Amino acid sequence: MAANAWSILLVDGDDGFVDDTKGILSEHTVYGARNMSDAQRRLVEEGIEIAVLGPTFGSADAVDDVKSLFELRPSLPVVLVTDALNTDVLRVALRLGIKDVIETPLTKDKLAESLELVSQSVARGETTRDWRPRIGKVVTIMSPKGGAGKTVTATNVAVSLAEWSEPERVVIVDADLQFGDVCIALQIDPKHTIVDAARDIEKLDEELLGSLLARHTSGLRVLASPLEPALADEVSTVVVVRTIGMLRRMFDYIVIDTAPFLDEPVLSILERSDIVLLVVDMDLPSVKNAKLALDTLRLIKFPFEKIKLVLNRHNSKARLDVGEMERSLGLSVQSAVVSDKLVPRSVNEGVPVVTINPRSRVARDFRNVAKLVFDEAEQRDGDEGRSRGRGRR
Repeated sequence: MAANAWSILLVDGDDGFVDDTKGILSEHTVYGARNMSDAQRRLVEEGIEIAVLGPTFGSADAVDDVKSLFELRPSLPVVLVTDALNTDVLRVALRLGIKDVIETPLTKDKLAESLELVSQSVARGETTRDWRPRIGKVVTIMSPKGGAGKTVTATNVAVSLAEWSEPERVVIVDADLQFGDVCIALQIDPKHTIVDAARDIEKLDEELLGSLLARHTSGLRVLASPLEPALADEVSTVVVVRTIGMLRRMFDYIVIDTAPFLDEPVLSILERSDIVLLVVDMDLPSVKNAKLALDTLRLIKFPFEKIKLVLNRHNSKARLDVGEMERSLGLSVQSAVVSDKLVPRSVNEGVPVVTINPRSRVARDFRNVAKLVFDEAEQRDGDEGRSRGRGRR
């Protein structure tokens, strides 16, 4: 590696641009990210020194998303690449603190000159040991068919995570904006919902958002869905995205229950997820809908390594061949949950299975699903950090 090589984060949704730019930056260590959510994760996990944002973020409106990186690391040197260099883009970039703006097409000399310009603002002595923020892990539970057990899985996973970590560091978001059932499954009567966040979106900050969260008996927090289907229209995709971004800075785990279809809000949630639990029931319509959903995600080049296939009611009498289902979906089953009469009882009583009968087989299965998400090493690091913080006070 060259003496003046940098650790660079390259962010853009266009695979062609990313591949071409990686070629130009061959003498540097380059980490790619398709969106700001992935970029935040990379920024936390890798020793990033400079960020380069591609033309996806090269408009006056889109470049505003860079705030999510500066919220994690205010001193991060950022270079913006744009297809149309104009005063609006320059004005927003200057206001945000972006170090340089360059116009396409990119050349090796043009990018090298820009990196040299911003390199003087890089603190070469800074390492991941010196700078280690934490952002929450976004865990999305999806199923393209209603009744597949998505909400039951989401609530049992959230309660399990709350048991294994600090309960107040876990939040569950009901993003089924028309017919969400998370509050029913957890026996919660919310005073506020995501609609309140939408109505105050311009004033929304972490303190206000925290005041809108309900508290479950386990200690985990809940952001409720609208109380009436008609109110869902008040919650735009922008509201959903901004809320998730804020929750990532407030909690270690953000569990999101979604609607059983792929609309714009759901796709935006999936794009910002670290792990996606795809719940498939043991019946043909559920498998068919899952295949159609996965085909759609392949078309938009969704990273399939984020998806964990969870088989629900796998001991039912559906007589579906699991191996054939895996071949059809192109995914292997990561975890399976048995069919049990405890599940409808727990839903009716508003108490998750992992709480109502923790020693049962079905509760054990739900905890195994939660283990796909839980990172014990990460939790230990967080506990040690919090202990050192308490000691300093």
